[in-house]
Amino acid sequence: MSIVDRALRRRKKIAEWEANLEELYKKYPRLGEIAHLLAQISLEVVYLQMGQGKMGLTLEELNKKRTALLNEKKALFEKYALPENIEAVKWDCPLCEDRGFLNVGEKCACLLAEESQQRWELSGLGPRQKKQTFNSFSLKWYEDKKRYRTILEECVSFAENICRGKAVDNLLLCGNIGTGKTHLCSAIANYVLQAGISVAYLKIGILMDLIREAKYNFDSQVVRPINRLQSLYQVDLLIIDDLGTEVVSDFVREQLFYLIDERLNFHLPWIISTNLSLNEIGTLYEDRLSDRILGTSTVLKFTGASIRQQLKVLRG
Repeated sequence: MSIVDRALRRRKKIAEWEANLEELYKKYPRLGEIAHLLAQISLEVVYLQMGQGKMGLTLEELNKKRTALLNEKKALFEKYALPENIEAVKWDCPLCEDRGFLNVGEKCACLLAEESQQRWELSGLGPRQKKQTFNSFSLKWYEDKKRYRTILEECVSFAENICRGKAVDNLLLCGNIGTGKTHLCSAIANYVLQAGISVAYLKIGILMDLIREAKYNFDSQVVRPINRLQSLYQVDLLIIDDLGTEVVSDFVREQLFYLIDERLNFHLPWIISTNLSLNEIGTLYEDRLSDRILGTSTVLKFTGASIRQQLKVLRG
């Protein structure tokens, strides 16, 4: 939620509060009179401290009047069984009164939670992927457990370094279908999201559809796709899944080049997963793009039988 949206929400809350007070004091007029008198006393105390008292009363006398009014108010609340906070604004977050900040630059817990929720919603991770973590990545499916333990450690190190703000090489996960590439991409995404790092996870086909819609649909209703496309150039970590499953055209090569090159210029990391071999990447995406992908990445090669096929056999 933007600062403007928060301000509008606060204004709405205050308007609702004023309407509720008007209704309350219409039903219980004496409560309205007491509220008015208490406000007058508070103002008179300020005037008195400035040496400009207008009621001709001492501070002690004002305090006595305030106490008497508060006691009368308490009696009325008990008589009519009114809740103690009936005159208060119903803030969603009483701590910051829906401002989002406690002090200048200090974010309230409600704003931090809201930002975290937005990061998860914008990440592109599906419900199943949100359960794919480093802890749930099992080595039992692999014959070469030593090599896959090294791959797992490489991915954990990558995620930890991003969270620490350290420079990292990009990651290229390539190899056989169903061998855990997507699981590890999701695990990295989940890890850094929990640390407050923004992530965009997209299948290559969805990415290209988004680019086409933002670039060629000039309808006024495509502001969201355009904003989403812009965020891919700025998000802390971009993950492109299933590279090579799209129809590779000059348009695809050009747009991927712009995206990858821009992120390289601003030292923003990315992860690409693909079933293609390194030679196939070089052939399909030509030198200008493939050099940027292969030349700036740590390559993790996945081999062996599909885990999905192994599970299918076990289930009969």
